[in-house]
Amino acid sequence: MSAYGNSNFRTLFTEIIQQPEEDIQLDRAALYLAGEEYPGIDVSSHLAELDSFASQISLRVSYDAAPAELARSIAGYLFDEVGFRGNYGEYYDPDNSFLNRVLETRTGIPITLSLIFLEVSRRLGLRCSGVGLPGHFIVGLDDSGEYLDPFNAGATLSTGDCRNLVHKMSSGNLEWTDAFLAPYSKHDLLFRMLNNLKSVHMQNQQWPKAVGVIQRMSFISPALPSLYQEQAWCQAQLHQYRQAIESLEVYSDKVDSPEAVKRAKEQINGLWATLSRLN
Repeated sequence: MSAYGNSNFRTLFTEIIQQPEEDIQLDRAALYLAGEEYPGIDVSSHLAELDSFASQISLRVSYDAAPAELARSIAGYLFDEVGFRGNYGEYYDPDNSFLNRVLETRTGIPITLSLIFLEVSRRLGLRCSGVGLPGHFIVGLDDSGEYLDPFNAGATLSTGDCRNLVHKMSSGNLEWTDAFLAPYSKHDLLFRMLNNLKSVHMQNQQWPKAVGVIQRMSFISPALPSLYQEQAWCQAQLHQYRQAIESLEVYSDKVDSPEAVKRAKEQINGLWATLSRLN
């Protein structure tokens, strides 16, 4: 069982993301993220499993293996031997975004499978980064121009393959830019994980869970106005009108567009009217 307790995971997550980028332990942050959904999570056990993966791989490669060779060994072990795979059948299951569940079921979505690859690679000294293509998350081997697709068993990708992937994912509607290949920071990766969860919870009308996710997103990107607008929407669905008003007031302070401010003020007035009718 967890030694942390349910109420502490929000605090632990907040504390870890406030650290300098180089000090953020991505695997631990992802497990703290999952802890709100799974308060009994055993963080140490999951971290030890990632350690074990790295130890097993280290026995199979020479100490002077080239980065591409080491990357292939990591992919071969994780996807061929351990059996991690993309969850095509239940892609929108929230469990795909929780690192503990991905480690337990061996299935996940591109970003969580990439996170596992990144964290095992870090333990083995392989320099690589998450790359958030539109609609699909992959891993880039730093300074090599090579990429891997953990959702598809670690298949290697060239820049041209990445371009084709974006064309396919967007049905040809997105014009390619090399900026798509920019490495993600740890904050970026955690934000995108939360954004995936937010989308699932809002689609399923799980408003309390959506609010909790959006609050954690706002810890990472406090200046992003849309988060407070979405939070207000979810709070209104829960009939938490005062909280929704507060969220819209924050949104109004942060958004640049006078038209958006005007619409927010109208929404606030509408919520006050609803409250007065209830009282």
